[in-house]
Amino acid sequence: MTTTSAPSRDDIASILHTAHDELSRRGWTQGRPCDIQGHIHALSAIGLGAVGWHYDPRRILTDQDQARYDAAIAHLSKHLGLPDPDDPEQFIDWHDSPERTQYDVLDALEDTARALEGWTPARQFTPTAADMTAVHDGVALDCYGEDSSCIALGHIDPALMVDASAAFLRDLAGEPCDRSSTPAELQYRVQRTWAVYWHNEQGEQWFDLEPDQRTPGAVPVTILLGD
Repeated sequence: MTTTSAPSRDDIASILHTAHDELSRRGWTQGRPCDIQGHIHALSAIGLGAVGWHYDPRRILTDQDQARYDAAIAHLSKHLGLPDPDDPEQFIDWHDSPERTQYDVLDALEDTARALEGWTPARQFTPTAADMTAVHDGVALDCYGEDSSCIALGHIDPALMVDASAAFLRDLAGEPCDRSSTPAELQYRVQRTWAVYWHNEQGEQWFDLEPDQRTPGAVPVTILLGD
């Protein structure tokens, strides 16, 4: 007999953060899991957060994956104030409403994840170079994710971002950026965006990426995506 454990708040928050990032990267659609351009529905994005890149809405999830998927939707629905958070159809109706926008959905995913992690406005702060891991070529840098991605404060010129990140990764891990890619290919991976920095209840530093500067406290950042 297979037992299913209740997912933790941090686990659900991680699912929703991934869903937010996947929806930002792939684009958004309504009324179907995905469209011919590769844009995805929020439920598909949550599936990617719960299961990973091999998520397929046509397949049956394991009991544990289904529990994590359902819990993420329920917490999202509760945050939105829907009458019955345990009824995913209510979230679908909210999501697929004609007046809904991609920004509405992205904000809901990120705000719910932050609430699960203990975010409050009082914990938000404006980062400086002292809050980052290192400074190279005048660029304040930190690691981002688990694939050798780098994040820097400010909107940095792509060529400078590549050079500074290569020096940073060389000092940190003994290896530069992806050696199989040319400098031009690496510059193509550079993204200028925005982020909100804050401390959790344990005092650990977190940041959440934002699509633009509409979010109060968002600061400009530059990302070099890893492998």
